[in-house]
Amino acid sequence: MEPSEFTMLQQGLATFVKGSCVAMDGCLHDVACCLSRHGGCRRRNVQVPSVVSSVAAQRTVTQTGKVTRRALNQHSSTNDCWVALHGRVYDLTDYLTEHPGGSAVLLRMAGKDGTESFQAVHRESILAVLRSSACVGVFDADSDEPSEGDAGAVAKTAPTVTLESMLSVSDFEAAAQERFDQTTFDYYASAGCDEITMRSNETSWSRVWLRPRVMMDVSDVNTHCKLLGCPSRFPVFISPCAMAGLAHRDAEIALARAGGTSGIIQVISSVSTLSLEDIFSARMEGQVQWFQIYVHPKRIRTEEVIRRAEAAGAAAFMITVDTAVVGLRERDARNSVRDPSKLSPVIEGTSATGGGVVGALVGSGAFDARLSWDDLAWVRSLTSLPIVLKGVQTGEDAVLAAQRGVAGIVVSNHGGRQLDTSRSTLDALDEVVQALKMEGFSEKVEVYVDGGIRRGTDVYKALALGAKAVGIGRPVMYGLAFGESGAHKVLGILHAEFKTSMQLMGRQTLAEIQATDVDWPDPSSDTE
Repeated sequence: MEPSEFTMLQQGLATFVKGSCVAMDGCLHDVACCLSRHGGCRRRNVQVPSVVSSVAAQRTVTQTGKVTRRALNQHSSTNDCWVALHGRVYDLTDYLTEHPGGSAVLLRMAGKDGTESFQAVHRESILAVLRSSACVGVFDADSDEPSEGDAGAVAKTAPTVTLESMLSVSDFEAAAQERFDQTTFDYYASAGCDEITMRSNETSWSRVWLRPRVMMDVSDVNTHCKLLGCPSRFPVFISPCAMAGLAHRDAEIALARAGGTSGIIQVISSVSTLSLEDIFSARMEGQVQWFQIYVHPKRIRTEEVIRRAEAAGAAAFMITVDTAVVGLRERDARNSVRDPSKLSPVIEGTSATGGGVVGALVGSGAFDARLSWDDLAWVRSLTSLPIVLKGVQTGEDAVLAAQRGVAGIVVSNHGGRQLDTSRSTLDALDEVVQALKMEGFSEKVEVYVDGGIRRGTDVYKALALGAKAVGIGRPVMYGLAFGESGAHKVLGILHAEFKTSMQLMGRQTLAEIQATDVDWPDPSSDTE
């Protein structure tokens, strides 16, 4: 049977066929992708797409190409999964096993209108990855009463805080807790197990005391710097943060614009809500963006994303190396117990629990537990751009990285989200800086640090202890409670505080900041 002969499937439903397309009830379905899989034809393999056969058999699409809510509800299983998204109904049955976030995320929307949940993490344009044959028809949302199970965020009371009332970075965390739904806030705020490392990250900076100099001319202070040769208004960059779309529909584009107007570098997460091309295209003229990568077990995927990011305009690559597996994040995972319709704590395909939102969204196969130092040569062979390793926490690993030619290191424990009771990044920073100095790498490798930075004085202390710049993650995500303006204000507050710190410390330029500017007691005095 040739495609041209593939006609009149279920009289009254299939109306005509031309080439490799099937027109049914007002929707045109491309069956070219199925031609090689059908076992019932000797001359040419032709398979009726599942969307065609299921519609034909059950006659749930109206003659006008519309799918009623009641009809949609009937397709809610692993073997028959329809989801309404942005006014159209899609048969995602064949896509369940291909979804990067696992099938459970899609199955929770099966037979429902999943638009609200979908747009929290994706833009409508991403639907282009689906085969055209997946479109069943137009969703007739007004045909019935909304079902009890329609996916969507839990409504919250009207927020009382305003952007104008935000005076410190910490204010934004309280605002985010009020404005975000519980699942979103806990995803951003949670950390590994008892969250000891996360708390220590923040409190450790208060152990460092400043030694201000007086009678210095600080009428003109310059906070500008260069990171790997890239200009920055002050020594802060936006750390890669996953799933910004949970916080605001503009997601990573809002962060890109906030970084651009603030004059700093944005490091784009490879687990972003939006496509990397969309995020890179949102940058301002002259703005610098780096791209973060998790090395995938299927190395071809890593190679592809590096090529895409480089073509889109990435100025450097940041490889995250502290995620052999997903950390156990209990607070995040408990949301799945309270509301299983959100996200399961079980990482699909494994027996591990505690992955919470990231476990369900990223899936079990996104991180490569086999990643080793030998793989750096392979990564370097894929690009001529500078490579930064994020997640280094010991002097030994810092030296190994430097010996293999990396351009930079981020001293990071993933915001305390991975291995709980690992040292604060402040304590690790000193060890890394000293180890690189002893081995003669101080001038060859730039050292950055993230974790618990909440004040401009924290930025100053990090620089005094040997960091070239600091990364800001959670604060800008909390800033997204107010959209782009909120993220911009977070960065503005940090810049103003850092500049004031320089003036009160008697320093005109970053080059004048030195180790003697701080008094740092023995780390063992920290009781956190």
